Amino acid sequence: MNDNQTPIHESLNRPILMMGGERQLVLMLAIVAGIFIFSLHKIWAAAVGVTLWSVGHWALTRAAAYDPQLSKTGARLLRYRHHYPARATPFAASREIAS
Repeated sequence: MNDNQTPIHESLNRPILMMGGERQLVLMLAIVAGIFIFSLHKIWAAAVGVTLWSVGHWALTRAAAYDPQLSKTGARLLRYRHHYPARATPFAASREIAS
């Protein structure tokens, strides 16, 4: 290794995933499903909680396979959609940039 190079550990570049989904979303899903399963003390609520956990976890793992930071990039897309409309063509009308 050259003296001017600094090694960067691979874990610094990887997204933070938990059980195959985004960590924050999986934890939020676990809390909501846990409320249904443990707090309501009803059979129907436990069934709803387990179903919510299964379907939600499947959806979060599929979303993380598509983009590991989908909640952040999706929120940014919605926030800036007005400023940067999708015009992926060389024939789009040019826009003036307000300064």
